[in-house]
Amino acid sequence: SHETPFNRLFAKVQMLPWLEGVVRYTEGEYKAYNPGSHQSFKDKGLDLKIKLFNERDNFPQIAIGLTDVGGTGVDSTEYIVATKKYKNFDYTIGIGWGALAGRGHIKNPFLYISDIFNTRPKSTKQGGGFNLKSYFSGKKAAFFGGIEYFPPLSNLSYKIEYDSKSYEELVGKETIFDKTGDLFRVDSPFNFGLTYRFKPTERDTVDFSLGYVRGNTLYASALAHSNFDFVPKNRYRPPWGYIKQKSQTSLANLTDQFQRNLADLIMWQMGNEGITPHQVIFKDSEMMVEISQSRFRDTVKAINLAGIILANNAPKDIETITVINNDHGMQTISASIPYDTLVEVLAKAKGDDIEQYLYLYEEKLAFDTVYLSDETNQIVMENEYLYPNFYWTIRPGLKGTLQPQVRFYFWQVELAFNTELAIRKGLFLKTNYGLNLANNYETYTWSTPDGELHHVRQHRRQYLRQGESGLREMKIDYTIDFNRNIKANFTAGILEWMFGGFGGEVIYIPDHRKWALGVDLYWVKQRSYEQKFSFFDYETVTGFLSYYRDLPFYNMRIKTSYGRFLGKDVGLEFDISRRFATGATVGAAFTLTDCDAECVGEGSFNKWVYFTLPMNLFYTDSQTSGTAGYAWAPLTKDAGARLETLNLYGAVISASDEVESLRKKQWSFKKII
Repeated sequence: SHETPFNRLFAKVQMLPWLEGVVRYTEGEYKAYNPGSHQSFKDKGLDLKIKLFNERDNFPQIAIGLTDVGGTGVDSTEYIVATKKYKNFDYTIGIGWGALAGRGHIKNPFLYISDIFNTRPKSTKQGGGFNLKSYFSGKKAAFFGGIEYFPPLSNLSYKIEYDSKSYEELVGKETIFDKTGDLFRVDSPFNFGLTYRFKPTERDTVDFSLGYVRGNTLYASALAHSNFDFVPKNRYRPPWGYIKQKSQTSLANLTDQFQRNLADLIMWQMGNEGITPHQVIFKDSEMMVEISQSRFRDTVKAINLAGIILANNAPKDIETITVINNDHGMQTISASIPYDTLVEVLAKAKGDDIEQYLYLYEEKLAFDTVYLSDETNQIVMENEYLYPNFYWTIRPGLKGTLQPQVRFYFWQVELAFNTELAIRKGLFLKTNYGLNLANNYETYTWSTPDGELHHVRQHRRQYLRQGESGLREMKIDYTIDFNRNIKANFTAGILEWMFGGFGGEVIYIPDHRKWALGVDLYWVKQRSYEQKFSFFDYETVTGFLSYYRDLPFYNMRIKTSYGRFLGKDVGLEFDISRRFATGATVGAAFTLTDCDAECVGEGSFNKWVYFTLPMNLFYTDSQTSGTAGYAWAPLTKDAGARLETLNLYGAVISASDEVESLRKKQWSFKKII
């Protein structure tokens, strides 16, 4: 959005039905970032809005909001707001504190409770902490409100609002950074606007808004919404409408060569469908296949396709079809279905009734009935062409850093050369080399890192500048199943772009998968900025005890870790996330260690928000299991810094996360009552 002298860049998410969060950058074009800086002023902020009551026929929706939570306090505001829709009108009225109390209509109501609300702290340069004493404080409060009109048969809406901000605290503060005039003059408290909304897709909405604010200033904004809790249209069709008649020959009557030929045929058919078979197994009346795949995000679809291929090649004495999923060399999930049941369910798949078919199919599956290492008296046909296997990709990449002191955004476009040599099941040699194509680092002036810890992350910009092209990763990974419930990963080499070393992680996940316990330990040494094969003297041992738990509401998950971080500080990391119907996830995390706010420096403690987005949403005629992720941290700090290695828990749980019947059943306080 633009409203002279402010430009704002923001992202918001409704993480829960009653909670909305906004991450926001504000640019003030009226003064410099720092004295003598050539960049305009910038301020980061986090806003929260909590719904207290739903709107009903005779009752408005009521929410409480906190703006610039834990920030510098430049835009610090608290408010209570009520909204009510009547016919084509939406009415809003609220009471605000902080910046929204500029017109000071009434004495702060909280002063009738306690005098501690009398004084409101001034904005600070560093921010980063949560000053609870400042909330709803100040001598005065003010009312604000507005009306929005939605005309029939139109994508336009019209708005008028009463703005209780006065901007008095900014008058006279202008250093006129590339601007002229009285930038904060308010000629009218009434603002006017209109919004045009259209829907390019079923789940997406775009808003364009124009307005006239403060009686003298134009306002413009663009906002794109996307519904992560939207179930996308199914693009999967079973390759056959029925299971062909079984072979008249029993497995016992097949010669060794015919068994080999049958397994090769099954593997060839699966390869044609984008599935990688590891082995075909015959055991008594059961026929099994172990697979890896990246074609489907929905694990059940991959199991279904592999199961149909098995069933179409089954000897007459096969009664059970089993598919075993392998990720990163580990068995992550298995599913079995009686042959006759598969035939019966597949016969019901007609026309567009695929959703009902997949529901019935998943309902009939028995999960985790097989663990390969537990099996005896079986005939195993390995994929003789699978190992060693060399895989490579070349893809563009964008890296950057926001809000250093010289320029708002520094960026780099590179080509990422990734290779993976699968030596055997679970044993991989991986490399990643980044080749610089273009960047704007040449004008970069290094800012001075703060805090008291060794700078394990704050020299990020030196790595970006001096390692424009470089070896980002070169390591050996070995993953192993100790048994059905215990998995491990061991690694050595150049582990990430800032550290090399060796170590590993072991994780325990019970059969029900509702929680997990992991422990990891690494010895690492800091790499030089050029990202070649040289290292600095700094070395450390880092490790954690981690606990993972699925919460029984809103598909939420918590992850907690306690241990020693890269900067040798000791403490806790807490992470909470939500999975939406599309498979997208949104989360937030923070760390608290024995490095206090003064030790950390600007920002007080390490915190960030993140999301992952399934690329399957953007395909129209095909599917993929790939995801894209993004994390935003207001500051890159040394406290609470962790090594970037394989997320073993994520690797083990990802397949079962996509199986609806295996995710923890939802409950609510309302259901309990």
